[in-house]
Amino acid sequence: MTIDITTHKRAEEVIQETNHTLQALIQASPLAIVALDADGRVTMWNSSAERMFGWNKQEVLGQYLPFVPDNKQEAFLTLCNRALSGESFMGLEVRQQKRDGSLIDISISAAPVRNEQGDIKVVMGVAEDITGRKRTQAVEALLYEIDQFVLQGRALDSILYHVCECLVDIFACPLVCVCTKEEDGSIGISAQAGTRVNHLRNLHVLCNNTSDCQCPISLAIRKGYTQTSDMQEPSFIQYREKVSGYGLQSFISVPLCTQGKIFGALNLYDLKPNAFDAKTVQFLENLATRISVALLTATDQQLLQLQAVAMSSMAHAVFITDCNGRITWVNKAFTRLSGYPAEEVYGQTPSLFKSGKHDTSFYQTIWQTILSGEVWRGEIVNRRKDGGLYTVQQTITPLRDIQGKIVHFVAIHEDITDKKQSDAHIHYMAYYDTLTNLPNRSLFHDRLHRELAHAHRNGRMLAVMFLDLDRFKVINDTLGHTYGDQALKAVAERLKGCVRESDTVSRWGGDEFIFIITDIIQPQDVAFIAHKIFNEMSSPFLLEEREVYITPTIGIAVYPLDASDAENLIKKADTAMYHGKERGRNTFKFYTQERKES
Repeated sequence: MTIDITTHKRAEEVIQETNHTLQALIQASPLAIVALDADGRVTMWNSSAERMFGWNKQEVLGQYLPFVPDNKQEAFLTLCNRALSGESFMGLEVRQQKRDGSLIDISISAAPVRNEQGDIKVVMGVAEDITGRKRTQAVEALLYEIDQFVLQGRALDSILYHVCECLVDIFACPLVCVCTKEEDGSIGISAQAGTRVNHLRNLHVLCNNTSDCQCPISLAIRKGYTQTSDMQEPSFIQYREKVSGYGLQSFISVPLCTQGKIFGALNLYDLKPNAFDAKTVQFLENLATRISVALLTATDQQLLQLQAVAMSSMAHAVFITDCNGRITWVNKAFTRLSGYPAEEVYGQTPSLFKSGKHDTSFYQTIWQTILSGEVWRGEIVNRRKDGGLYTVQQTITPLRDIQGKIVHFVAIHEDITDKKQSDAHIHYMAYYDTLTNLPNRSLFHDRLHRELAHAHRNGRMLAVMFLDLDRFKVINDTLGHTYGDQALKAVAERLKGCVRESDTVSRWGGDEFIFIITDIIQPQDVAFIAHKIFNEMSSPFLLEEREVYITPTIGIAVYPLDASDAENLIKKADTAMYHGKERGRNTFKFYTQERKES
């Protein structure tokens, strides 16, 4: 019997041709293409993956992805399982480590592959090296930030420090620094960042900028071109040996130059040898040029300050005055913030916005600072046209003409009213009991330590009173916690009225309250306050038309008779209170008295 299998053979040939074509495309793809089985092990690893990550196919087939750290394998397998369940991922950006230890930014897309039966057995992933793109984006963002800092009048040292911090992250370097020439010709470190900054203190001694100094920083500044660790000059040997002792295998020093004058160098270090290839060198040289231009602007305040400040502050309220303080210009943000139209403030002085929250000396200090040519920064409370108050972070910059005479003042207002209110709320939550509005334990401890120090310096006495409400649990159990909370708030109000403003009454927790009674002459002065408390507490509390009687028991410890530190004063006042509980409640006891009786 003969069967014609021509069609079948042709189909197999077509499949083989297709597979060969697909394999060729996979191997020729500029993207890393990887396939993983259900256990997360590699079943495909193309040539681009070898080039991108550094491991060859024989090393990774049947293994877990080598560029995924051990501490992230579990999370990665979870991601694989989601793909095996039918989910796809597009453009997931992560930073991974190559075989040589360098970091690489990649964009991963993954999708499940189904067989003829529709079952998912393999996950295909495509990885694109986006290190260059991410680096370019990060550098552009950094340059934008530098421009903003310059326009805001940020100090040069602050800008340089921020540059170093960002470059450490962008280039994954352990050390970045900016060195500049000092007035005496020496080279100083203006800013540095990274995990190896401590070693920099030992490195800078090689950079004295003399003709015989051969460190790359000095050479870059003197010669005006980039110096790298792979240069073969014999003069580099000493420096290479010095930095290698700190695990630093590569370095690059790029001159910083403005208007043909070299004023410093941008320096990066790496843990790998020859880490700075030609492409990176060119990238850093372009970056150094951009940074140099920005830094020139930052140092040229006398010529560009007016335009720079005006341009930078459009998002914040800005006004400009003449040398006598008369307002000559305001921006729209200022009119929105203050409520004053521009025509109403021109010719006026900033005293128009006085809130009454600052005394005369405050404004005198501002004028003394800016008239001396210095920038004044600080918080100030102003009053709007409608009478409302607002708080701003204010920067006042004096502007000089070519002769050095102050001709204008530029004031920038950043509205921080909401932030101040938020900070006040956070502070309140941290130091006050939300039910009774009394100081909590943290604030009580702060005040007690402060008052103890004051009493020690002045040879005075103070007392700690520990108050516990008798059988308060009965109120909670019989009437409910809502009534209990009402009772605690009512008790707090009465207790506050029993002490002076200089004293402190705090809720210790539950139905316990604790007092600081300051500047007492003798212990019996505290007994007077205790009697006052008992008198106030003797009247019934009206809780939603229910009359409830609440009695306290108080323990008292006196500094310095009973203890000289906060912890022991509290402990002994607590002990005295418990003695009062044992002897019938609704009473007060001194710790010294209990000690004598025992």
